[in-house]
Amino acid sequence: MITICLATTTLFSCAPQATFIRSGQSFPPRADDDSVVIYHRAQDIPIDSERIGRVQLICAPMWTKSCDSITAFSLAKQRVNRAGGNALLITTFEQPSFWNQRQLTLRGDVFLVHDFSSPPDTVSNESRHWLYAGLGFGPEVGVSFMLPHFRYYNFQNRGNFYTYFGVGAHLNIMMGVFFCSLSLSYGIQRSIFTFDTSIGAWWRPRIRPYNEDSPVSGPYFHSTLNPKVGLRFRNVWLKAGPSIHLYRNYRRSVDDFIPGRIGNRYFNFEILWTW
Repeated sequence: MITICLATTTLFSCAPQATFIRSGQSFPPRADDDSVVIYHRAQDIPIDSERIGRVQLICAPMWTKSCDSITAFSLAKQRVNRAGGNALLITTFEQPSFWNQRQLTLRGDVFLVHDFSSPPDTVSNESRHWLYAGLGFGPEVGVSFMLPHFRYYNFQNRGNFYTYFGVGAHLNIMMGVFFCSLSLSYGIQRSIFTFDTSIGAWWRPRIRPYNEDSPVSGPYFHSTLNPKVGLRFRNVWLKAGPSIHLYRNYRRSVDDFIPGRIGNRYFNFEILWTW
């Protein structure tokens, strides 16, 4: 049994393993059973402290018999002590579910607090920066199939959930037609579920037809309010939702094209990915 376990450790962990990545000064290890304070908000950590690394534990119940939250936190605390820390800021904690392939995931920043009686660092906040490329269809981005649109997001850890704001932009040429879009968004994430709302502007310039008998097309401009629900996995983010026009200025012609129109309503559909 020991031989099988050692041979398969790389692919299928026979027991949950907590890994540590150091990013600060090295400190002497502490006993495994020494106390470790758990924090869920960065602004609650005492100001007289320093970040020394990150800890991560990913465990799939199908590979091991002991993969509950109590075990995960116990192993994470042991790894914090061995790294010389005495506090752990939880940045990600996901219970096993269908959406995450039945994996329990725990990630956090390891701190060495020199004085627990010092005031909390209310200025500090855990943030993550992400750049996404995406394909989409709808009033917000127009059509982004041949060339992707890009979105930058800043995520703020609020303890049991994240808030985020983002900026999106898109420049595209399709069938000789140029158009562009710009949007600002704000949202909330809990587990893999997201909800955000953006205000966007989309513009297509005036197009002169090759055939003199055909009418001039455009210009087109609109601004929209775009609430969307989504599923955010590790590297892929799926979003969809209605689009509400705040302002429209269309020059009508026989070849009018309004992206995302389904009946009398408008919708946005989006697939984002990062690397």
